[in-house]
Amino acid sequence: MTLPDRRLMQMLAEHLREIAQRQGNIPWRTGNLYKSIIARVISDSEATVGTNVLYARAVHDGRPPMVIKPARKKALYWKGAAHPVKAVKHPGIKPNPYLARAAERFTREPLPPDIRAYVGEEMARALEAHFKSLGLEVRRR
Repeated sequence: MTLPDRRLMQMLAEHLREIAQRQGNIPWRTGNLYKSIIARVISDSEATVGTNVLYARAVHDGRPPMVIKPARKKALYWKGAAHPVKAVKHPGIKPNPYLARAAERFTREPLPPDIRAYVGEEMARALEAHFKSLGLEVRRR
């Protein structure tokens, strides 16, 4: 086996996805963000783990406080509101970098048995050392 290869990249990406989806790492309200985390192989040497949920970046990176105003109408109204309002002050969102935490944890943990069996024990130790020295990065697209 020559390293890296597509199967190994898929196994590593799935391992990172599993770490990201561990209990308590991703905030849970509806479960949509949790269920949307996917692993995808791009090439023999590159894979991505991420989501296409629109609010994922706001959860991961946070958002500053802001004033929400109507785009087309004169007032905002929602079910349960006492009356229409001209604007709402949103307090902002604290960052919850669930993917960055998962990437950092990936570099600290030993590789799982299925990956160790695929590459062999010596190569698994070499990969673990490489990941620790290299570090993984969280890129925003």
